[in-house]
Amino acid sequence: MIEFIALFRSVLDICVQLGRNSGRKLIQPMLTAACVTGVYTAVHMTQEGGIVTGLRVAFLDNDISRSERRRAEEQTVMQSELRQFVTANKLTEQLLRAMLVKAAGASRVQLNVIHNGVTGLTGTGLLRYDLTNSVAAPGRAAGSTVTNQPLSDWNDFLPTLLANECSFHHVDELHSASIQARLQALGGAATLVCPASDVQGRIVGAIFIIWDTNDPVPDAASLRALMTEGQHLGGQIAAILDLRGPPPWPVPAQSGG
Repeated sequence: MIEFIALFRSVLDICVQLGRNSGRKLIQPMLTAACVTGVYTAVHMTQEGGIVTGLRVAFLDNDISRSERRRAEEQTVMQSELRQFVTANKLTEQLLRAMLVKAAGASRVQLNVIHNGVTGLTGTGLLRYDLTNSVAAPGRAAGSTVTNQPLSDWNDFLPTLLANECSFHHVDELHSASIQARLQALGGAATLVCPASDVQGRIVGAIFIIWDTNDPVPDAASLRALMTEGQHLGGQIAAILDLRGPPPWPVPAQSGG
Protein backbone atom coordinates (compact mmCIF):
# COMPACT_ATOMS: atom_id res chain seq x y z
CA MET A 1 0.00 0.00 0.00
CA ILE A 2 2.88 2.42 0.75
CA GLU A 3 4.27 1.75 -2.73
CA PHE A 4 0.88 2.59 -4.29
CA ILE A 5 0.64 5.84 -2.31
CA ALA A 6 4.16 6.82 -3.40
CA LEU A 7 3.31 5.96 -7.02
CA PHE A 8 0.10 7.98 -6.81
CA ARG A 9 1.90 11.03 -5.40
CA SER A 10 4.61 10.81 -8.07
CA VAL A 11 2.09 10.53 -10.92
CA LEU A 12 -0.02 13.31 -9.39
CA ASP A 13 3.01 15.63 -9.14
CA ILE A 14 3.80 14.95 -12.81
CA CYS A 15 0.24 15.68 -13.83
CA VAL A 16 0.16 18.89 -11.81
CA GLN A 17 3.45 20.01 -13.34
CA LEU A 18 2.14 19.27 -16.84
CA GLY A 19 -0.98 21.24 -16.06
CA ARG A 20 1.03 24.24 -14.87
CA ASN A 21 3.28 24.14 -17.90
CA SER A 22 0.28 23.98 -20.25
CA GLY A 23 -0.98 27.34 -19.11
CA ARG A 24 -4.57 26.25 -19.53
CA LYS A 25 -6.81 26.05 -16.50
CA LEU A 26 -8.93 23.21 -17.88
CA ILE A 27 -6.00 20.88 -18.63
CA GLN A 28 -4.78 20.57 -15.03
CA PRO A 29 -7.96 19.04 -13.49
CA MET A 30 -8.43 16.80 -16.53
CA LEU A 31 -4.89 15.47 -16.27
CA THR A 32 -5.29 15.02 -12.52
CA ALA A 33 -8.50 13.04 -13.02
CA ALA A 34 -6.84 10.90 -15.70
CA CYS A 35 -3.88 10.19 -13.44
CA VAL A 36 -6.11 9.27 -10.51
CA THR A 37 -8.18 6.98 -12.74
CA GLY A 38 -5.04 5.36 -14.12
CA VAL A 39 -3.58 4.69 -10.67
CA TYR A 40 -6.95 3.41 -9.41
CA THR A 41 -7.16 0.99 -12.37
CA ALA A 42 -3.55 -0.15 -11.96
CA VAL A 43 -4.10 -0.92 -8.28
CA HIS A 44 -7.08 -3.17 -9.06
CA MET A 45 -5.24 -4.88 -11.92
CA THR A 46 -2.37 -5.65 -9.57
CA GLN A 47 -4.65 -6.91 -6.80
CA GLU A 48 -6.74 -9.11 -9.14
CA GLY A 49 -3.76 -10.39 -11.13
CA GLY A 50 -5.17 -9.58 -14.57
CA ILE A 51 -6.22 -6.73 -16.85
CA VAL A 52 -9.79 -7.86 -17.59
CA THR A 53 -10.51 -8.83 -13.98
CA GLY A 54 -8.99 -5.61 -12.70
CA LEU A 55 -11.08 -3.46 -15.06
CA ARG A 56 -14.25 -5.32 -14.08
CA VAL A 57 -13.60 -4.92 -10.37
CA ALA A 58 -12.59 -1.26 -10.78
CA PHE A 59 -15.54 -0.06 -12.89
CA LEU A 60 -18.28 -2.68 -13.18
CA ASP A 61 -18.48 -4.44 -9.83
CA ASN A 62 -21.07 -3.57 -7.23
CA ASP A 63 -21.89 -5.12 -3.86
CA ILE A 64 -24.17 -7.73 -5.43
CA SER A 65 -21.67 -8.89 -8.05
CA ARG A 66 -18.85 -9.00 -5.50
CA SER A 67 -21.04 -11.06 -3.19
CA GLU A 68 -21.92 -13.43 -6.03
CA ARG A 69 -18.26 -13.82 -6.97
CA ARG A 70 -17.27 -14.59 -3.38
CA ARG A 71 -20.10 -17.13 -3.15
CA ALA A 72 -18.95 -18.81 -6.37
CA GLU A 73 -15.37 -18.96 -5.10
CA GLU A 74 -16.52 -20.47 -1.80
CA GLN A 75 -18.60 -23.06 -3.66
CA THR A 76 -15.60 -23.99 -5.80
CA VAL A 77 -13.41 -24.47 -2.73
CA MET A 78 -16.10 -26.49 -0.95
CA GLN A 79 -16.63 -28.76 -3.97
CA SER A 80 -12.88 -29.41 -4.09
CA GLU A 81 -12.81 -30.21 -0.38
CA LEU A 82 -15.87 -32.43 -0.75
CA ARG A 83 -14.26 -34.48 -3.54
CA GLN A 84 -11.09 -34.81 -1.47
CA PHE A 85 -13.10 -35.89 1.58
CA VAL A 86 -15.09 -38.50 -0.36
CA THR A 87 -11.94 -39.94 -1.97
CA ALA A 88 -10.14 -40.20 1.38
CA ASN A 89 -13.22 -41.63 3.05
CA LYS A 90 -13.52 -44.33 0.36
CA LEU A 91 -9.86 -45.28 0.87
CA THR A 92 -10.45 -45.48 4.63
CA GLU A 93 -13.37 -47.86 4.10
CA GLN A 94 -11.22 -50.05 1.84
CA LEU A 95 -8.46 -50.28 4.46
CA LEU A 96 -10.94 -51.14 7.21
CA ARG A 97 -12.46 -53.90 5.05
CA ALA A 98 -8.99 -55.28 4.34
CA MET A 99 -8.38 -55.37 8.10
CA LEU A 100 -11.68 -57.18 8.61
CA VAL A 101 -10.49 -59.91 6.23
CA LYS A 102 -7.19 -60.25 8.12
CA ALA A 103 -9.02 -60.41 11.46
CA ALA A 104 -10.65 -63.72 10.53
CA GLY A 105 -13.83 -64.28 12.53
CA ALA A 106 -14.29 -60.65 13.59
CA SER A 107 -17.69 -59.04 13.00
CA ARG A 108 -16.72 -55.43 12.40
CA VAL A 109 -13.92 -52.85 12.32
CA GLN A 110 -14.52 -49.27 13.37
CA LEU A 111 -12.52 -46.04 13.21
CA ASN A 112 -12.79 -43.41 15.94
CA VAL A 113 -11.19 -39.97 15.46
CA ILE A 114 -10.08 -37.63 18.27
CA HIS A 115 -10.81 -33.90 18.01
CA ASN A 116 -11.01 -30.77 20.16
CA GLY A 117 -14.33 -30.39 21.90
CA VAL A 118 -16.11 -27.86 24.07
CA THR A 119 -14.42 -25.83 26.79
CA GLY A 120 -15.21 -26.91 30.32
CA LEU A 121 -16.02 -24.79 33.34
CA THR A 122 -12.32 -24.59 34.21
CA GLY A 123 -11.54 -23.10 30.80
CA THR A 124 -9.77 -26.27 29.72
CA GLY A 125 -10.59 -27.75 26.30
CA LEU A 126 -12.19 -31.18 26.63
CA LEU A 127 -11.05 -33.70 24.03
CA ARG A 128 -13.78 -35.63 22.25
CA TYR A 129 -14.00 -38.40 19.68
CA ASP A 130 -16.24 -39.36 16.75
CA LEU A 131 -17.00 -42.82 15.44
CA THR A 132 -16.61 -41.93 11.76
CA ASN A 133 -16.36 -45.22 9.85
CA SER A 134 -17.59 -48.76 10.47
CA VAL A 135 -17.51 -51.87 8.26
CA ALA A 136 -19.06 -55.24 9.08
CA ALA A 137 -18.93 -58.86 7.97
CA PRO A 138 -21.85 -60.12 5.87
CA GLY A 139 -24.98 -60.49 7.96
CA ARG A 140 -23.64 -58.27 10.77
CA ALA A 141 -24.63 -54.69 11.58
CA ALA A 142 -21.91 -52.07 11.13
CA GLY A 143 -23.56 -49.74 13.65
CA SER A 144 -24.30 -46.06 13.27
CA THR A 145 -21.74 -43.29 13.58
CA VAL A 146 -21.65 -41.20 16.75
CA THR A 147 -20.15 -37.77 17.33
CA ASN A 148 -18.71 -35.60 20.08
CA GLN A 149 -18.29 -38.29 22.74
CA PRO A 150 -16.01 -37.58 25.75
CA LEU A 151 -12.51 -39.03 25.45
CA SER A 152 -12.81 -40.14 29.07
CA ASP A 153 -14.74 -43.12 27.62
CA TRP A 154 -11.33 -44.46 26.56
CA ASN A 155 -9.84 -44.66 30.06
CA ASP A 156 -9.59 -48.47 29.77
CA PHE A 157 -7.20 -48.35 26.81
CA LEU A 158 -5.99 -44.73 26.41
CA PRO A 159 -2.67 -45.35 28.28
CA THR A 160 -1.90 -48.24 25.92
CA LEU A 161 -2.79 -46.12 22.88
CA LEU A 162 -0.46 -43.35 24.07
CA ALA A 163 2.30 -45.98 24.25
CA ASN A 164 1.47 -46.68 20.57
CA GLU A 165 0.37 -50.23 21.37
CA CYS A 166 -2.79 -52.29 20.90
CA SER A 167 -4.81 -53.82 23.74
CA PHE A 168 -7.41 -56.60 23.91
CA HIS A 169 -10.53 -56.26 26.08
CA HIS A 170 -13.65 -58.19 26.94
CA VAL A 171 -16.61 -55.88 26.48
CA ASP A 172 -18.31 -56.82 29.74
CA GLU A 173 -15.13 -55.76 31.63
CA LEU A 174 -14.99 -52.23 30.19
CA HIS A 175 -15.54 -49.41 32.69
CA SER A 176 -17.12 -47.06 30.15
CA ALA A 177 -20.87 -47.68 30.27
CA SER A 178 -21.48 -45.88 26.96
CA ILE A 179 -18.93 -47.90 24.95
CA GLN A 180 -19.97 -51.12 26.66
CA ALA A 181 -23.65 -50.50 25.88
CA ARG A 182 -22.92 -49.50 22.27
CA LEU A 183 -20.83 -52.62 21.57
CA GLN A 184 -23.19 -54.97 23.39
CA ALA A 185 -26.15 -53.55 21.45
CA LEU A 186 -24.42 -54.84 18.30
CA GLY A 187 -23.60 -58.18 19.91
CA GLY A 188 -19.94 -57.33 20.63
CA ALA A 189 -18.18 -59.49 23.22
CA ALA A 190 -14.48 -58.63 22.72
CA THR A 191 -12.47 -55.89 21.04
CA LEU A 192 -8.90 -55.19 19.99
CA VAL A 193 -8.10 -51.45 20.15
CA CYS A 194 -5.13 -50.16 18.12
CA PRO A 195 -3.79 -46.60 17.79
CA ALA A 196 -4.09 -44.53 14.64
CA SER A 197 -0.88 -42.51 14.94
CA ASP A 198 1.11 -40.41 12.49
CA VAL A 199 4.81 -40.73 11.66
CA GLN A 200 5.66 -38.57 14.67
CA GLY A 201 3.78 -40.89 17.01
CA ARG A 202 0.89 -38.51 17.65
CA ILE A 203 -2.42 -40.29 18.29
CA VAL A 204 -5.22 -39.05 16.04
CA GLY A 205 -7.71 -41.85 16.66
CA ALA A 206 -8.20 -45.55 17.35
CA ILE A 207 -9.23 -48.66 15.41
CA PHE A 208 -11.64 -51.09 17.07
CA ILE A 209 -11.72 -54.71 15.84
CA ILE A 210 -14.81 -56.31 17.36
CA TRP A 211 -15.80 -59.94 17.85
CA ASP A 212 -19.40 -60.84 18.62
CA THR A 213 -20.46 -63.41 21.21
CA ASN A 214 -20.30 -66.42 18.87
CA ASP A 215 -17.22 -65.30 16.91
CA PRO A 216 -13.98 -67.30 17.24
CA VAL A 217 -11.50 -65.08 19.07
CA PRO A 218 -7.89 -65.53 17.79
CA ASP A 219 -5.34 -67.36 19.92
CA ALA A 220 -2.37 -65.57 21.50
CA ALA A 221 -0.05 -65.93 18.48
CA SER A 222 -2.72 -64.82 16.00
CA LEU A 223 -3.62 -61.91 18.26
CA ARG A 224 -0.01 -60.69 18.37
CA ALA A 225 0.17 -60.80 14.57
CA LEU A 226 -3.14 -58.94 14.38
CA MET A 227 -1.79 -56.26 16.72
CA THR A 228 1.13 -55.68 14.35
CA GLU A 229 -1.31 -55.40 11.44
CA GLY A 230 -3.46 -53.02 13.47
CA GLN A 231 -0.54 -50.70 14.20
CA HIS A 232 0.42 -50.68 10.51
CA LEU A 233 -3.18 -49.91 9.55
CA GLY A 234 -3.25 -47.13 12.14
CA GLY A 235 -0.32 -45.40 10.44
CA GLN A 236 -2.06 -45.57 7.06
CA ILE A 237 -5.32 -44.27 8.55
CA ALA A 238 -3.50 -41.35 10.21
CA ALA A 239 -1.99 -40.33 6.86
CA ILE A 240 -5.44 -40.46 5.24
CA LEU A 241 -6.98 -38.41 8.04
CA ASP A 242 -4.35 -35.74 7.45
CA LEU A 243 -5.34 -35.68 3.79
CA ARG A 244 -9.06 -35.85 4.46
CA GLY A 245 -9.33 -33.09 7.04
CA PRO A 246 -12.65 -32.24 8.70
CA PRO A 247 -15.88 -32.79 6.79
CA PRO A 248 -16.81 -29.85 4.51
CA TRP A 249 -20.26 -29.70 6.10
CA PRO A 250 -21.35 -28.81 9.67
CA VAL A 251 -21.10 -31.69 12.15
CA PRO A 252 -23.90 -32.00 14.75
CA ALA A 253 -22.83 -30.80 18.17
CA GLN A 254 -24.12 -33.91 19.95
CA SER A 255 -25.40 -37.32 18.98
CA GLY A 256 -26.64 -40.09 21.16
CA GLY A 257 -24.90 -43.42 21.24
